[in-house]
Amino acid sequence: MPSILLAILIASSPMLVLPSPQPEENPTPTVHSEFESPRELLSALGEQDALTTSLSAEIRYTVIRALENDMQMRRGDLSIKNSDNADPTQSRKYAVRFDELVIDNRRELIDEHFIFDGRWFVERLPEEKQFNKRELVPKGKTLDPMELMRDAPFWVSLGRDQDRLLESYDAQLLPTTDGLIDNPDFPELKFIAELPHIVATTQLKLTPKKGLDIEDDWEWVRIWVNPDTLLPALYIKQDWTGDLQIVELFNPKTNDDIPASVFDTTSPDARAGWNVHVTNWRSDMPAPSKPSDSNTDTP
Repeated sequence: MPSILLAILIASSPMLVLPSPQPEENPTPTVHSEFESPRELLSALGEQDALTTSLSAEIRYTVIRALENDMQMRRGDLSIKNSDNADPTQSRKYAVRFDELVIDNRRELIDEHFIFDGRWFVERLPEEKQFNKRELVPKGKTLDPMELMRDAPFWVSLGRDQDRLLESYDAQLLPTTDGLIDNPDFPELKFIAELPHIVATTQLKLTPKKGLDIEDDWEWVRIWVNPDTLLPALYIKQDWTGDLQIVELFNPKTNDDIPASVFDTTSPDARAGWNVHVTNWRSDMPAPSKPSDSNTDTP
């Protein structure tokens, strides 16, 4: 899946100018967790997932490109709707809408929508009247959660298929501050450890096992979870290139009604000036829309 759930730019966030507490001279890292093993945590997350019909939150997504010394942040809202267990072909739905972009301390308002409805992935840019739509899953099929976990910019199905996950990845429970404090490659990450909603969270690190035929393009992912609510607070992924993707969630809410329009992937009318491109399942070239059928999606 395209990397579309973008997030926080650490250095330019106004939350990070708060005074930092003075650290102890030689603090001993503590694993803040009620769980004795990664499997125990994954089991709890799986049970919580089964009771969750929806998740909505404010999102900040940062991409840090190590070689280019470049950072970008987008802010917006994330919506996730769990699949309907009564319909085995119904996949989980995702939507994110970004309204702010920060590059080098320069802020601008944007309007970017990204939606996955279980079959179609849509990139909708109203300001440019650009609409790109790709069929990721053939009709009647369901996306494999493991494939989604490997490709998505954050670990969207944590707790599902834990047996398969632990067969493919080494899992560790680590102190909250591990990887954030005294990180020689990204010293700016230390500010994250001091944010109120990150303190005392449980950190799980996943690393692809060597010698397995796994097509992952990342070295590791780290997920910070609130041990009381079992809701995600922070996600960091390091690509093979050394780049970081950082996703932070604020004010998460579960089991609220989310309007169906949030996940609507219907193509707009090209006659209204939209540039519409539709790519069918396993098609190499996008199928251009015609004014006469621009509101009719390919079955």
